[in-house]
Order: sequence, then C-alpha cells, then structure tokens
Amino acid sequence: MLIYAFRDARGVWYGDPDAAIHGLRPRRGVLTLPPTAPGQDQGPFDGQQVEVLYAACDAEASQTSYQLDDGHSIVATCHVHELLSPAYQRVLTAPAAARNAATVRLEVSDSDRRYSLHADRLADGRVEITVVACTPDGVIRGELTGELDTADLAEVGRLIASVPTASATKAAPPVTARAPAKATRHGQRWTPETIAYLKEHHRAGKSPAQLAEELGRSEKSIRWKLHALKLAPYPSDLVPEPRTPAEPEVPKAYSVESKRQLHPNAYKPWDPEDEHRLAERCAQGASLSELSQEFGRNEGAIASRLLKIQAEGPAADDAWDYGG
Repeated sequence: MLIYAFRDARGVWYGDPDAAIHGLRPRRGVLTLPPTAPGQDQGPFDGQQVEVLYAACDAEASQTSYQLDDGHSIVATCHVHELLSPAYQRVLTAPAAARNAATVRLEVSDSDRRYSLHADRLADGRVEITVVACTPDGVIRGELTGELDTADLAEVGRLIASVPTASATKAAPPVTARAPAKATRHGQRWTPETIAYLKEHHRAGKSPAQLAEELGRSEKSIRWKLHALKLAPYPSDLVPEPRTPAEPEVPKAYSVESKRQLHPNAYKPWDPEDEHRLAERCAQGASLSELSQEFGRNEGAIASRLLKIQAEGPAADDAWDYGG
C-alpha cells in the first residue's frame, strides 16, 4: 500500500491521482503535516492538513512512511515524498515589473545556452507559457509549452525546481500504435443519452468491445470515455510506449527559423479566432494532417490544442496517440 496522491485545502491534487491501482477503489485518509521545525526552511505543505489516496500500485516507493491521523503508517511514493519533503521548496519567479504585465518576455543566457520565456495572460486568471532552450546560434535543445492558472505558478515552480539534474540522454521515439477500425460514429459528440446508455450497460457488465459495437464507436473511444467518467482505470496501454533504438543516432539540430520553414506558425500563440476555427474544422472531419497544413503548425501542436479546447471529431480522437 502506497500513498500515491494527496489533495490540499484548496482542492488541488498532487502526485499521481490517475495512477493505475490494483483493486476497485483506493483508500482515503487524512494527514496532518507538522509545522516547520525551528531553524529549518519552510516546506510548501508544512503545517497543513491534506487528504491522501493510498492503494496497492506499481509506482516507485520511497523509504519514508507517513502516519495518518487515524494512526495508520503508510509509505509514500517517491513522487509524493518529494512534494511533501521540506527540501523541495524553491520557487521560480519573474521580476516584480513583469508579474503585472499582460505579456511577459524574459531571456537569460550563459556560455552555451539561451533560455527564453513568453507568457500571455488569458481570461479567468490563466496564463499561457512557452519556454525554449537553445544554443547561442539558435539551435533548439528543448521546449515546454502549456496553460496554467496563475494561482498554480508557484507550486509548478517548486516541482520544476525539485527535479534532480542528470546527464542528458536521447529520448527514444514512440512506438506507433496500429490504428483501430473506424467506427460509424467516429468523432461524433457524446450526448446525455449515449452517456447514460454507456454508464448503465457498463455497470451491467458489458465489455468496451460490446459497447463500441452497440454505440457505433471505436473501442479506444469507449475506454477513454469510461476513464473520464471515473468508471474505469486510466487506459495506459492506449498510450504509445517508448522503445530503445537499435543503434544510437545523433540528435538532429533544428532552429525556430528552420521549423517555421515547414510550419509558418510554429511557437506562435493561439488566437481565440484560430481556436474557434480549429474546432469547427475538426468537427467537419478534417484530419490531423489536413489541420497541420491549414494552420501552419506540426501535428503534435494541433493534437495538443484539440485536446485543450475539447474539440470533437476524428482528429480529436487521433490526438490521444500523441500522449494525451
């Protein structure tokens, strides 16, 4: 039994709340963390009371156990222990003048790296961030992009700062999963009636394959929907697994300029009008390849945006193959 996730007083989950567990339901408990000891730096959750989830799972176990308020002592996963440990508390912050701006652009560099950050404030207190690491001559070595609630920036900064540094290794290419047979309603929007039918007949014992045939959808779509409804575990077997290449290959260098020769809008922020048009084209049945050419972005960027805006259509279903 391992503590694999916990929730703070604001209702925010940490750790791995979607981890695959052995059993029907995880167990819940309450953990009151001690306050910061005199002379020590304050940890992010010191003195707080959190709700924990624990179960038998395959996550890596730490060597530290936590005593719950009911007296049970449960070992935490390495991920959870890193979050609860007072040693992980560094926060990444921007200068004070930049924090009040609608758009923030920051850049730092050293002898062999240049790092740039572009952040745009969005509606409802959210911010879209793009970070690019490249060599002094513009060859990209890494990139990170996404959208967050501004209230979560400090916690995400702590998580990033807690990642141990290691020697760089080449990422293995993903295994391309064989595409399932197209369903007669592939990409069609879920209605309240179809969701009710899915819940009722899943609880009656019908398999995803049977439900896929009855609802005219792919089995993959059924399994993802059951997971979204919290009726089935995370379908990790549908996400392509990495594989080790037979022979080491030299990483290919690329730059922002070279990527924009293929995809003119690479690394550019999405406009609300573009997102609206993307959702419309997806609903009309356009494929990922067609959307990539139309919007001037690579298929991975298109897939990420389709999942973010919860688009409906064949391309949105195929977007899960990119690790969604």
